[in-house]
Amino acid sequence: MPIQVRQVGRALYLRSSRFPAKAGHESGRRYQIAQGPAEQNNLARIENEAHRLWREVVEGRFDWAEHDPKQRNTDTVAHWVEALREQRLRYGECSPQTWDKHWATVFRELPQQVPLTEAVILDAVLKTPDNSRTRRRACQQLSRLAEVAGLTVDLRQHQGGYGRGSVQRRELPTDEQIEAWYENIPSAPWRIIFARLVCFGLRPSESFSLRLLDPYTAEVMDAKALVPRETKAFHPRWAEQWALEGDLPKIKWRDSSRAKDITDRIATQFYRYGIKECDRYDFRHAWCVRVSVEYEIPVEVAAAWAGHSADVHMSVYARWMRRDTAAKVYQRKALGASHS
Repeated sequence: MPIQVRQVGRALYLRSSRFPAKAGHESGRRYQIAQGPAEQNNLARIENEAHRLWREVVEGRFDWAEHDPKQRNTDTVAHWVEALREQRLRYGECSPQTWDKHWATVFRELPQQVPLTEAVILDAVLKTPDNSRTRRRACQQLSRLAEVAGLTVDLRQHQGGYGRGSVQRRELPTDEQIEAWYENIPSAPWRIIFARLVCFGLRPSESFSLRLLDPYTAEVMDAKALVPRETKAFHPRWAEQWALEGDLPKIKWRDSSRAKDITDRIATQFYRYGIKECDRYDFRHAWCVRVSVEYEIPVEVAAAWAGHSADVHMSVYARWMRRDTAAKVYQRKALGASHS
């Protein structure tokens, strides 16, 4: 097939001299069509796109108006946002829910009916707070929008200093606190939700979809990947002692934002039951530390159970290990070994 993938800087292009000549150009001229950032997970999509474009050429259906930003007359912000959405959904790069929650929120801040230019993109970035997660996300997602539109804009210099190292350290709950909270929850359905979050390290929005496969193994619908995920109970004794199945709280969720609604409702209900010292994700963070540090489960295995990457597991969650937990590990691994 006479279409090649070529990398120029940090971007990938499809290149060929067999594309139809543009108006005013001689035939046989070599053209290249932008395909996004030079990342490994882009290659399969780009290969499929190359085959699709070649079929258009062979069948006489290739139209530069569909592939060259300079020849398109539908060049508004709204047009390009929709083009990016269609691309990401078509190639399975995100789900509709992820688009609405994490991508559309950035693009809604743009003026929709003006032409998309480098100035429009940069203006949107500079309106976000410096050195913040919001700024970092805006730079990443607006860069993808620029790539789809064929614009050249480098936003890396504007991302700032936000990163995993800037995440605020928090004191995670002890086992004794967790056990006391469980005993003090008066509602049996809400005790089940609490037990699921604690035992299996779930995201709050995953707690209503759990199905036990055996006394220590559960399957949940992963809130990020939207596919089933298996996870394990730690401590196993909690899975033995606490109810994990039964009638759940009867709540009418808002369909448009169900995951956030579940997370907020759980936090509110636990606060009513006196669980006030915890952030809504602290039980998940404590599970991650418990699994990797106390039980010494390999990071790759623990991360798979948690539904995130090994890098996230190490860089974000492990750094919240309590000092007394670290002291126990030292006692067991160093002092215990030296006195055996």
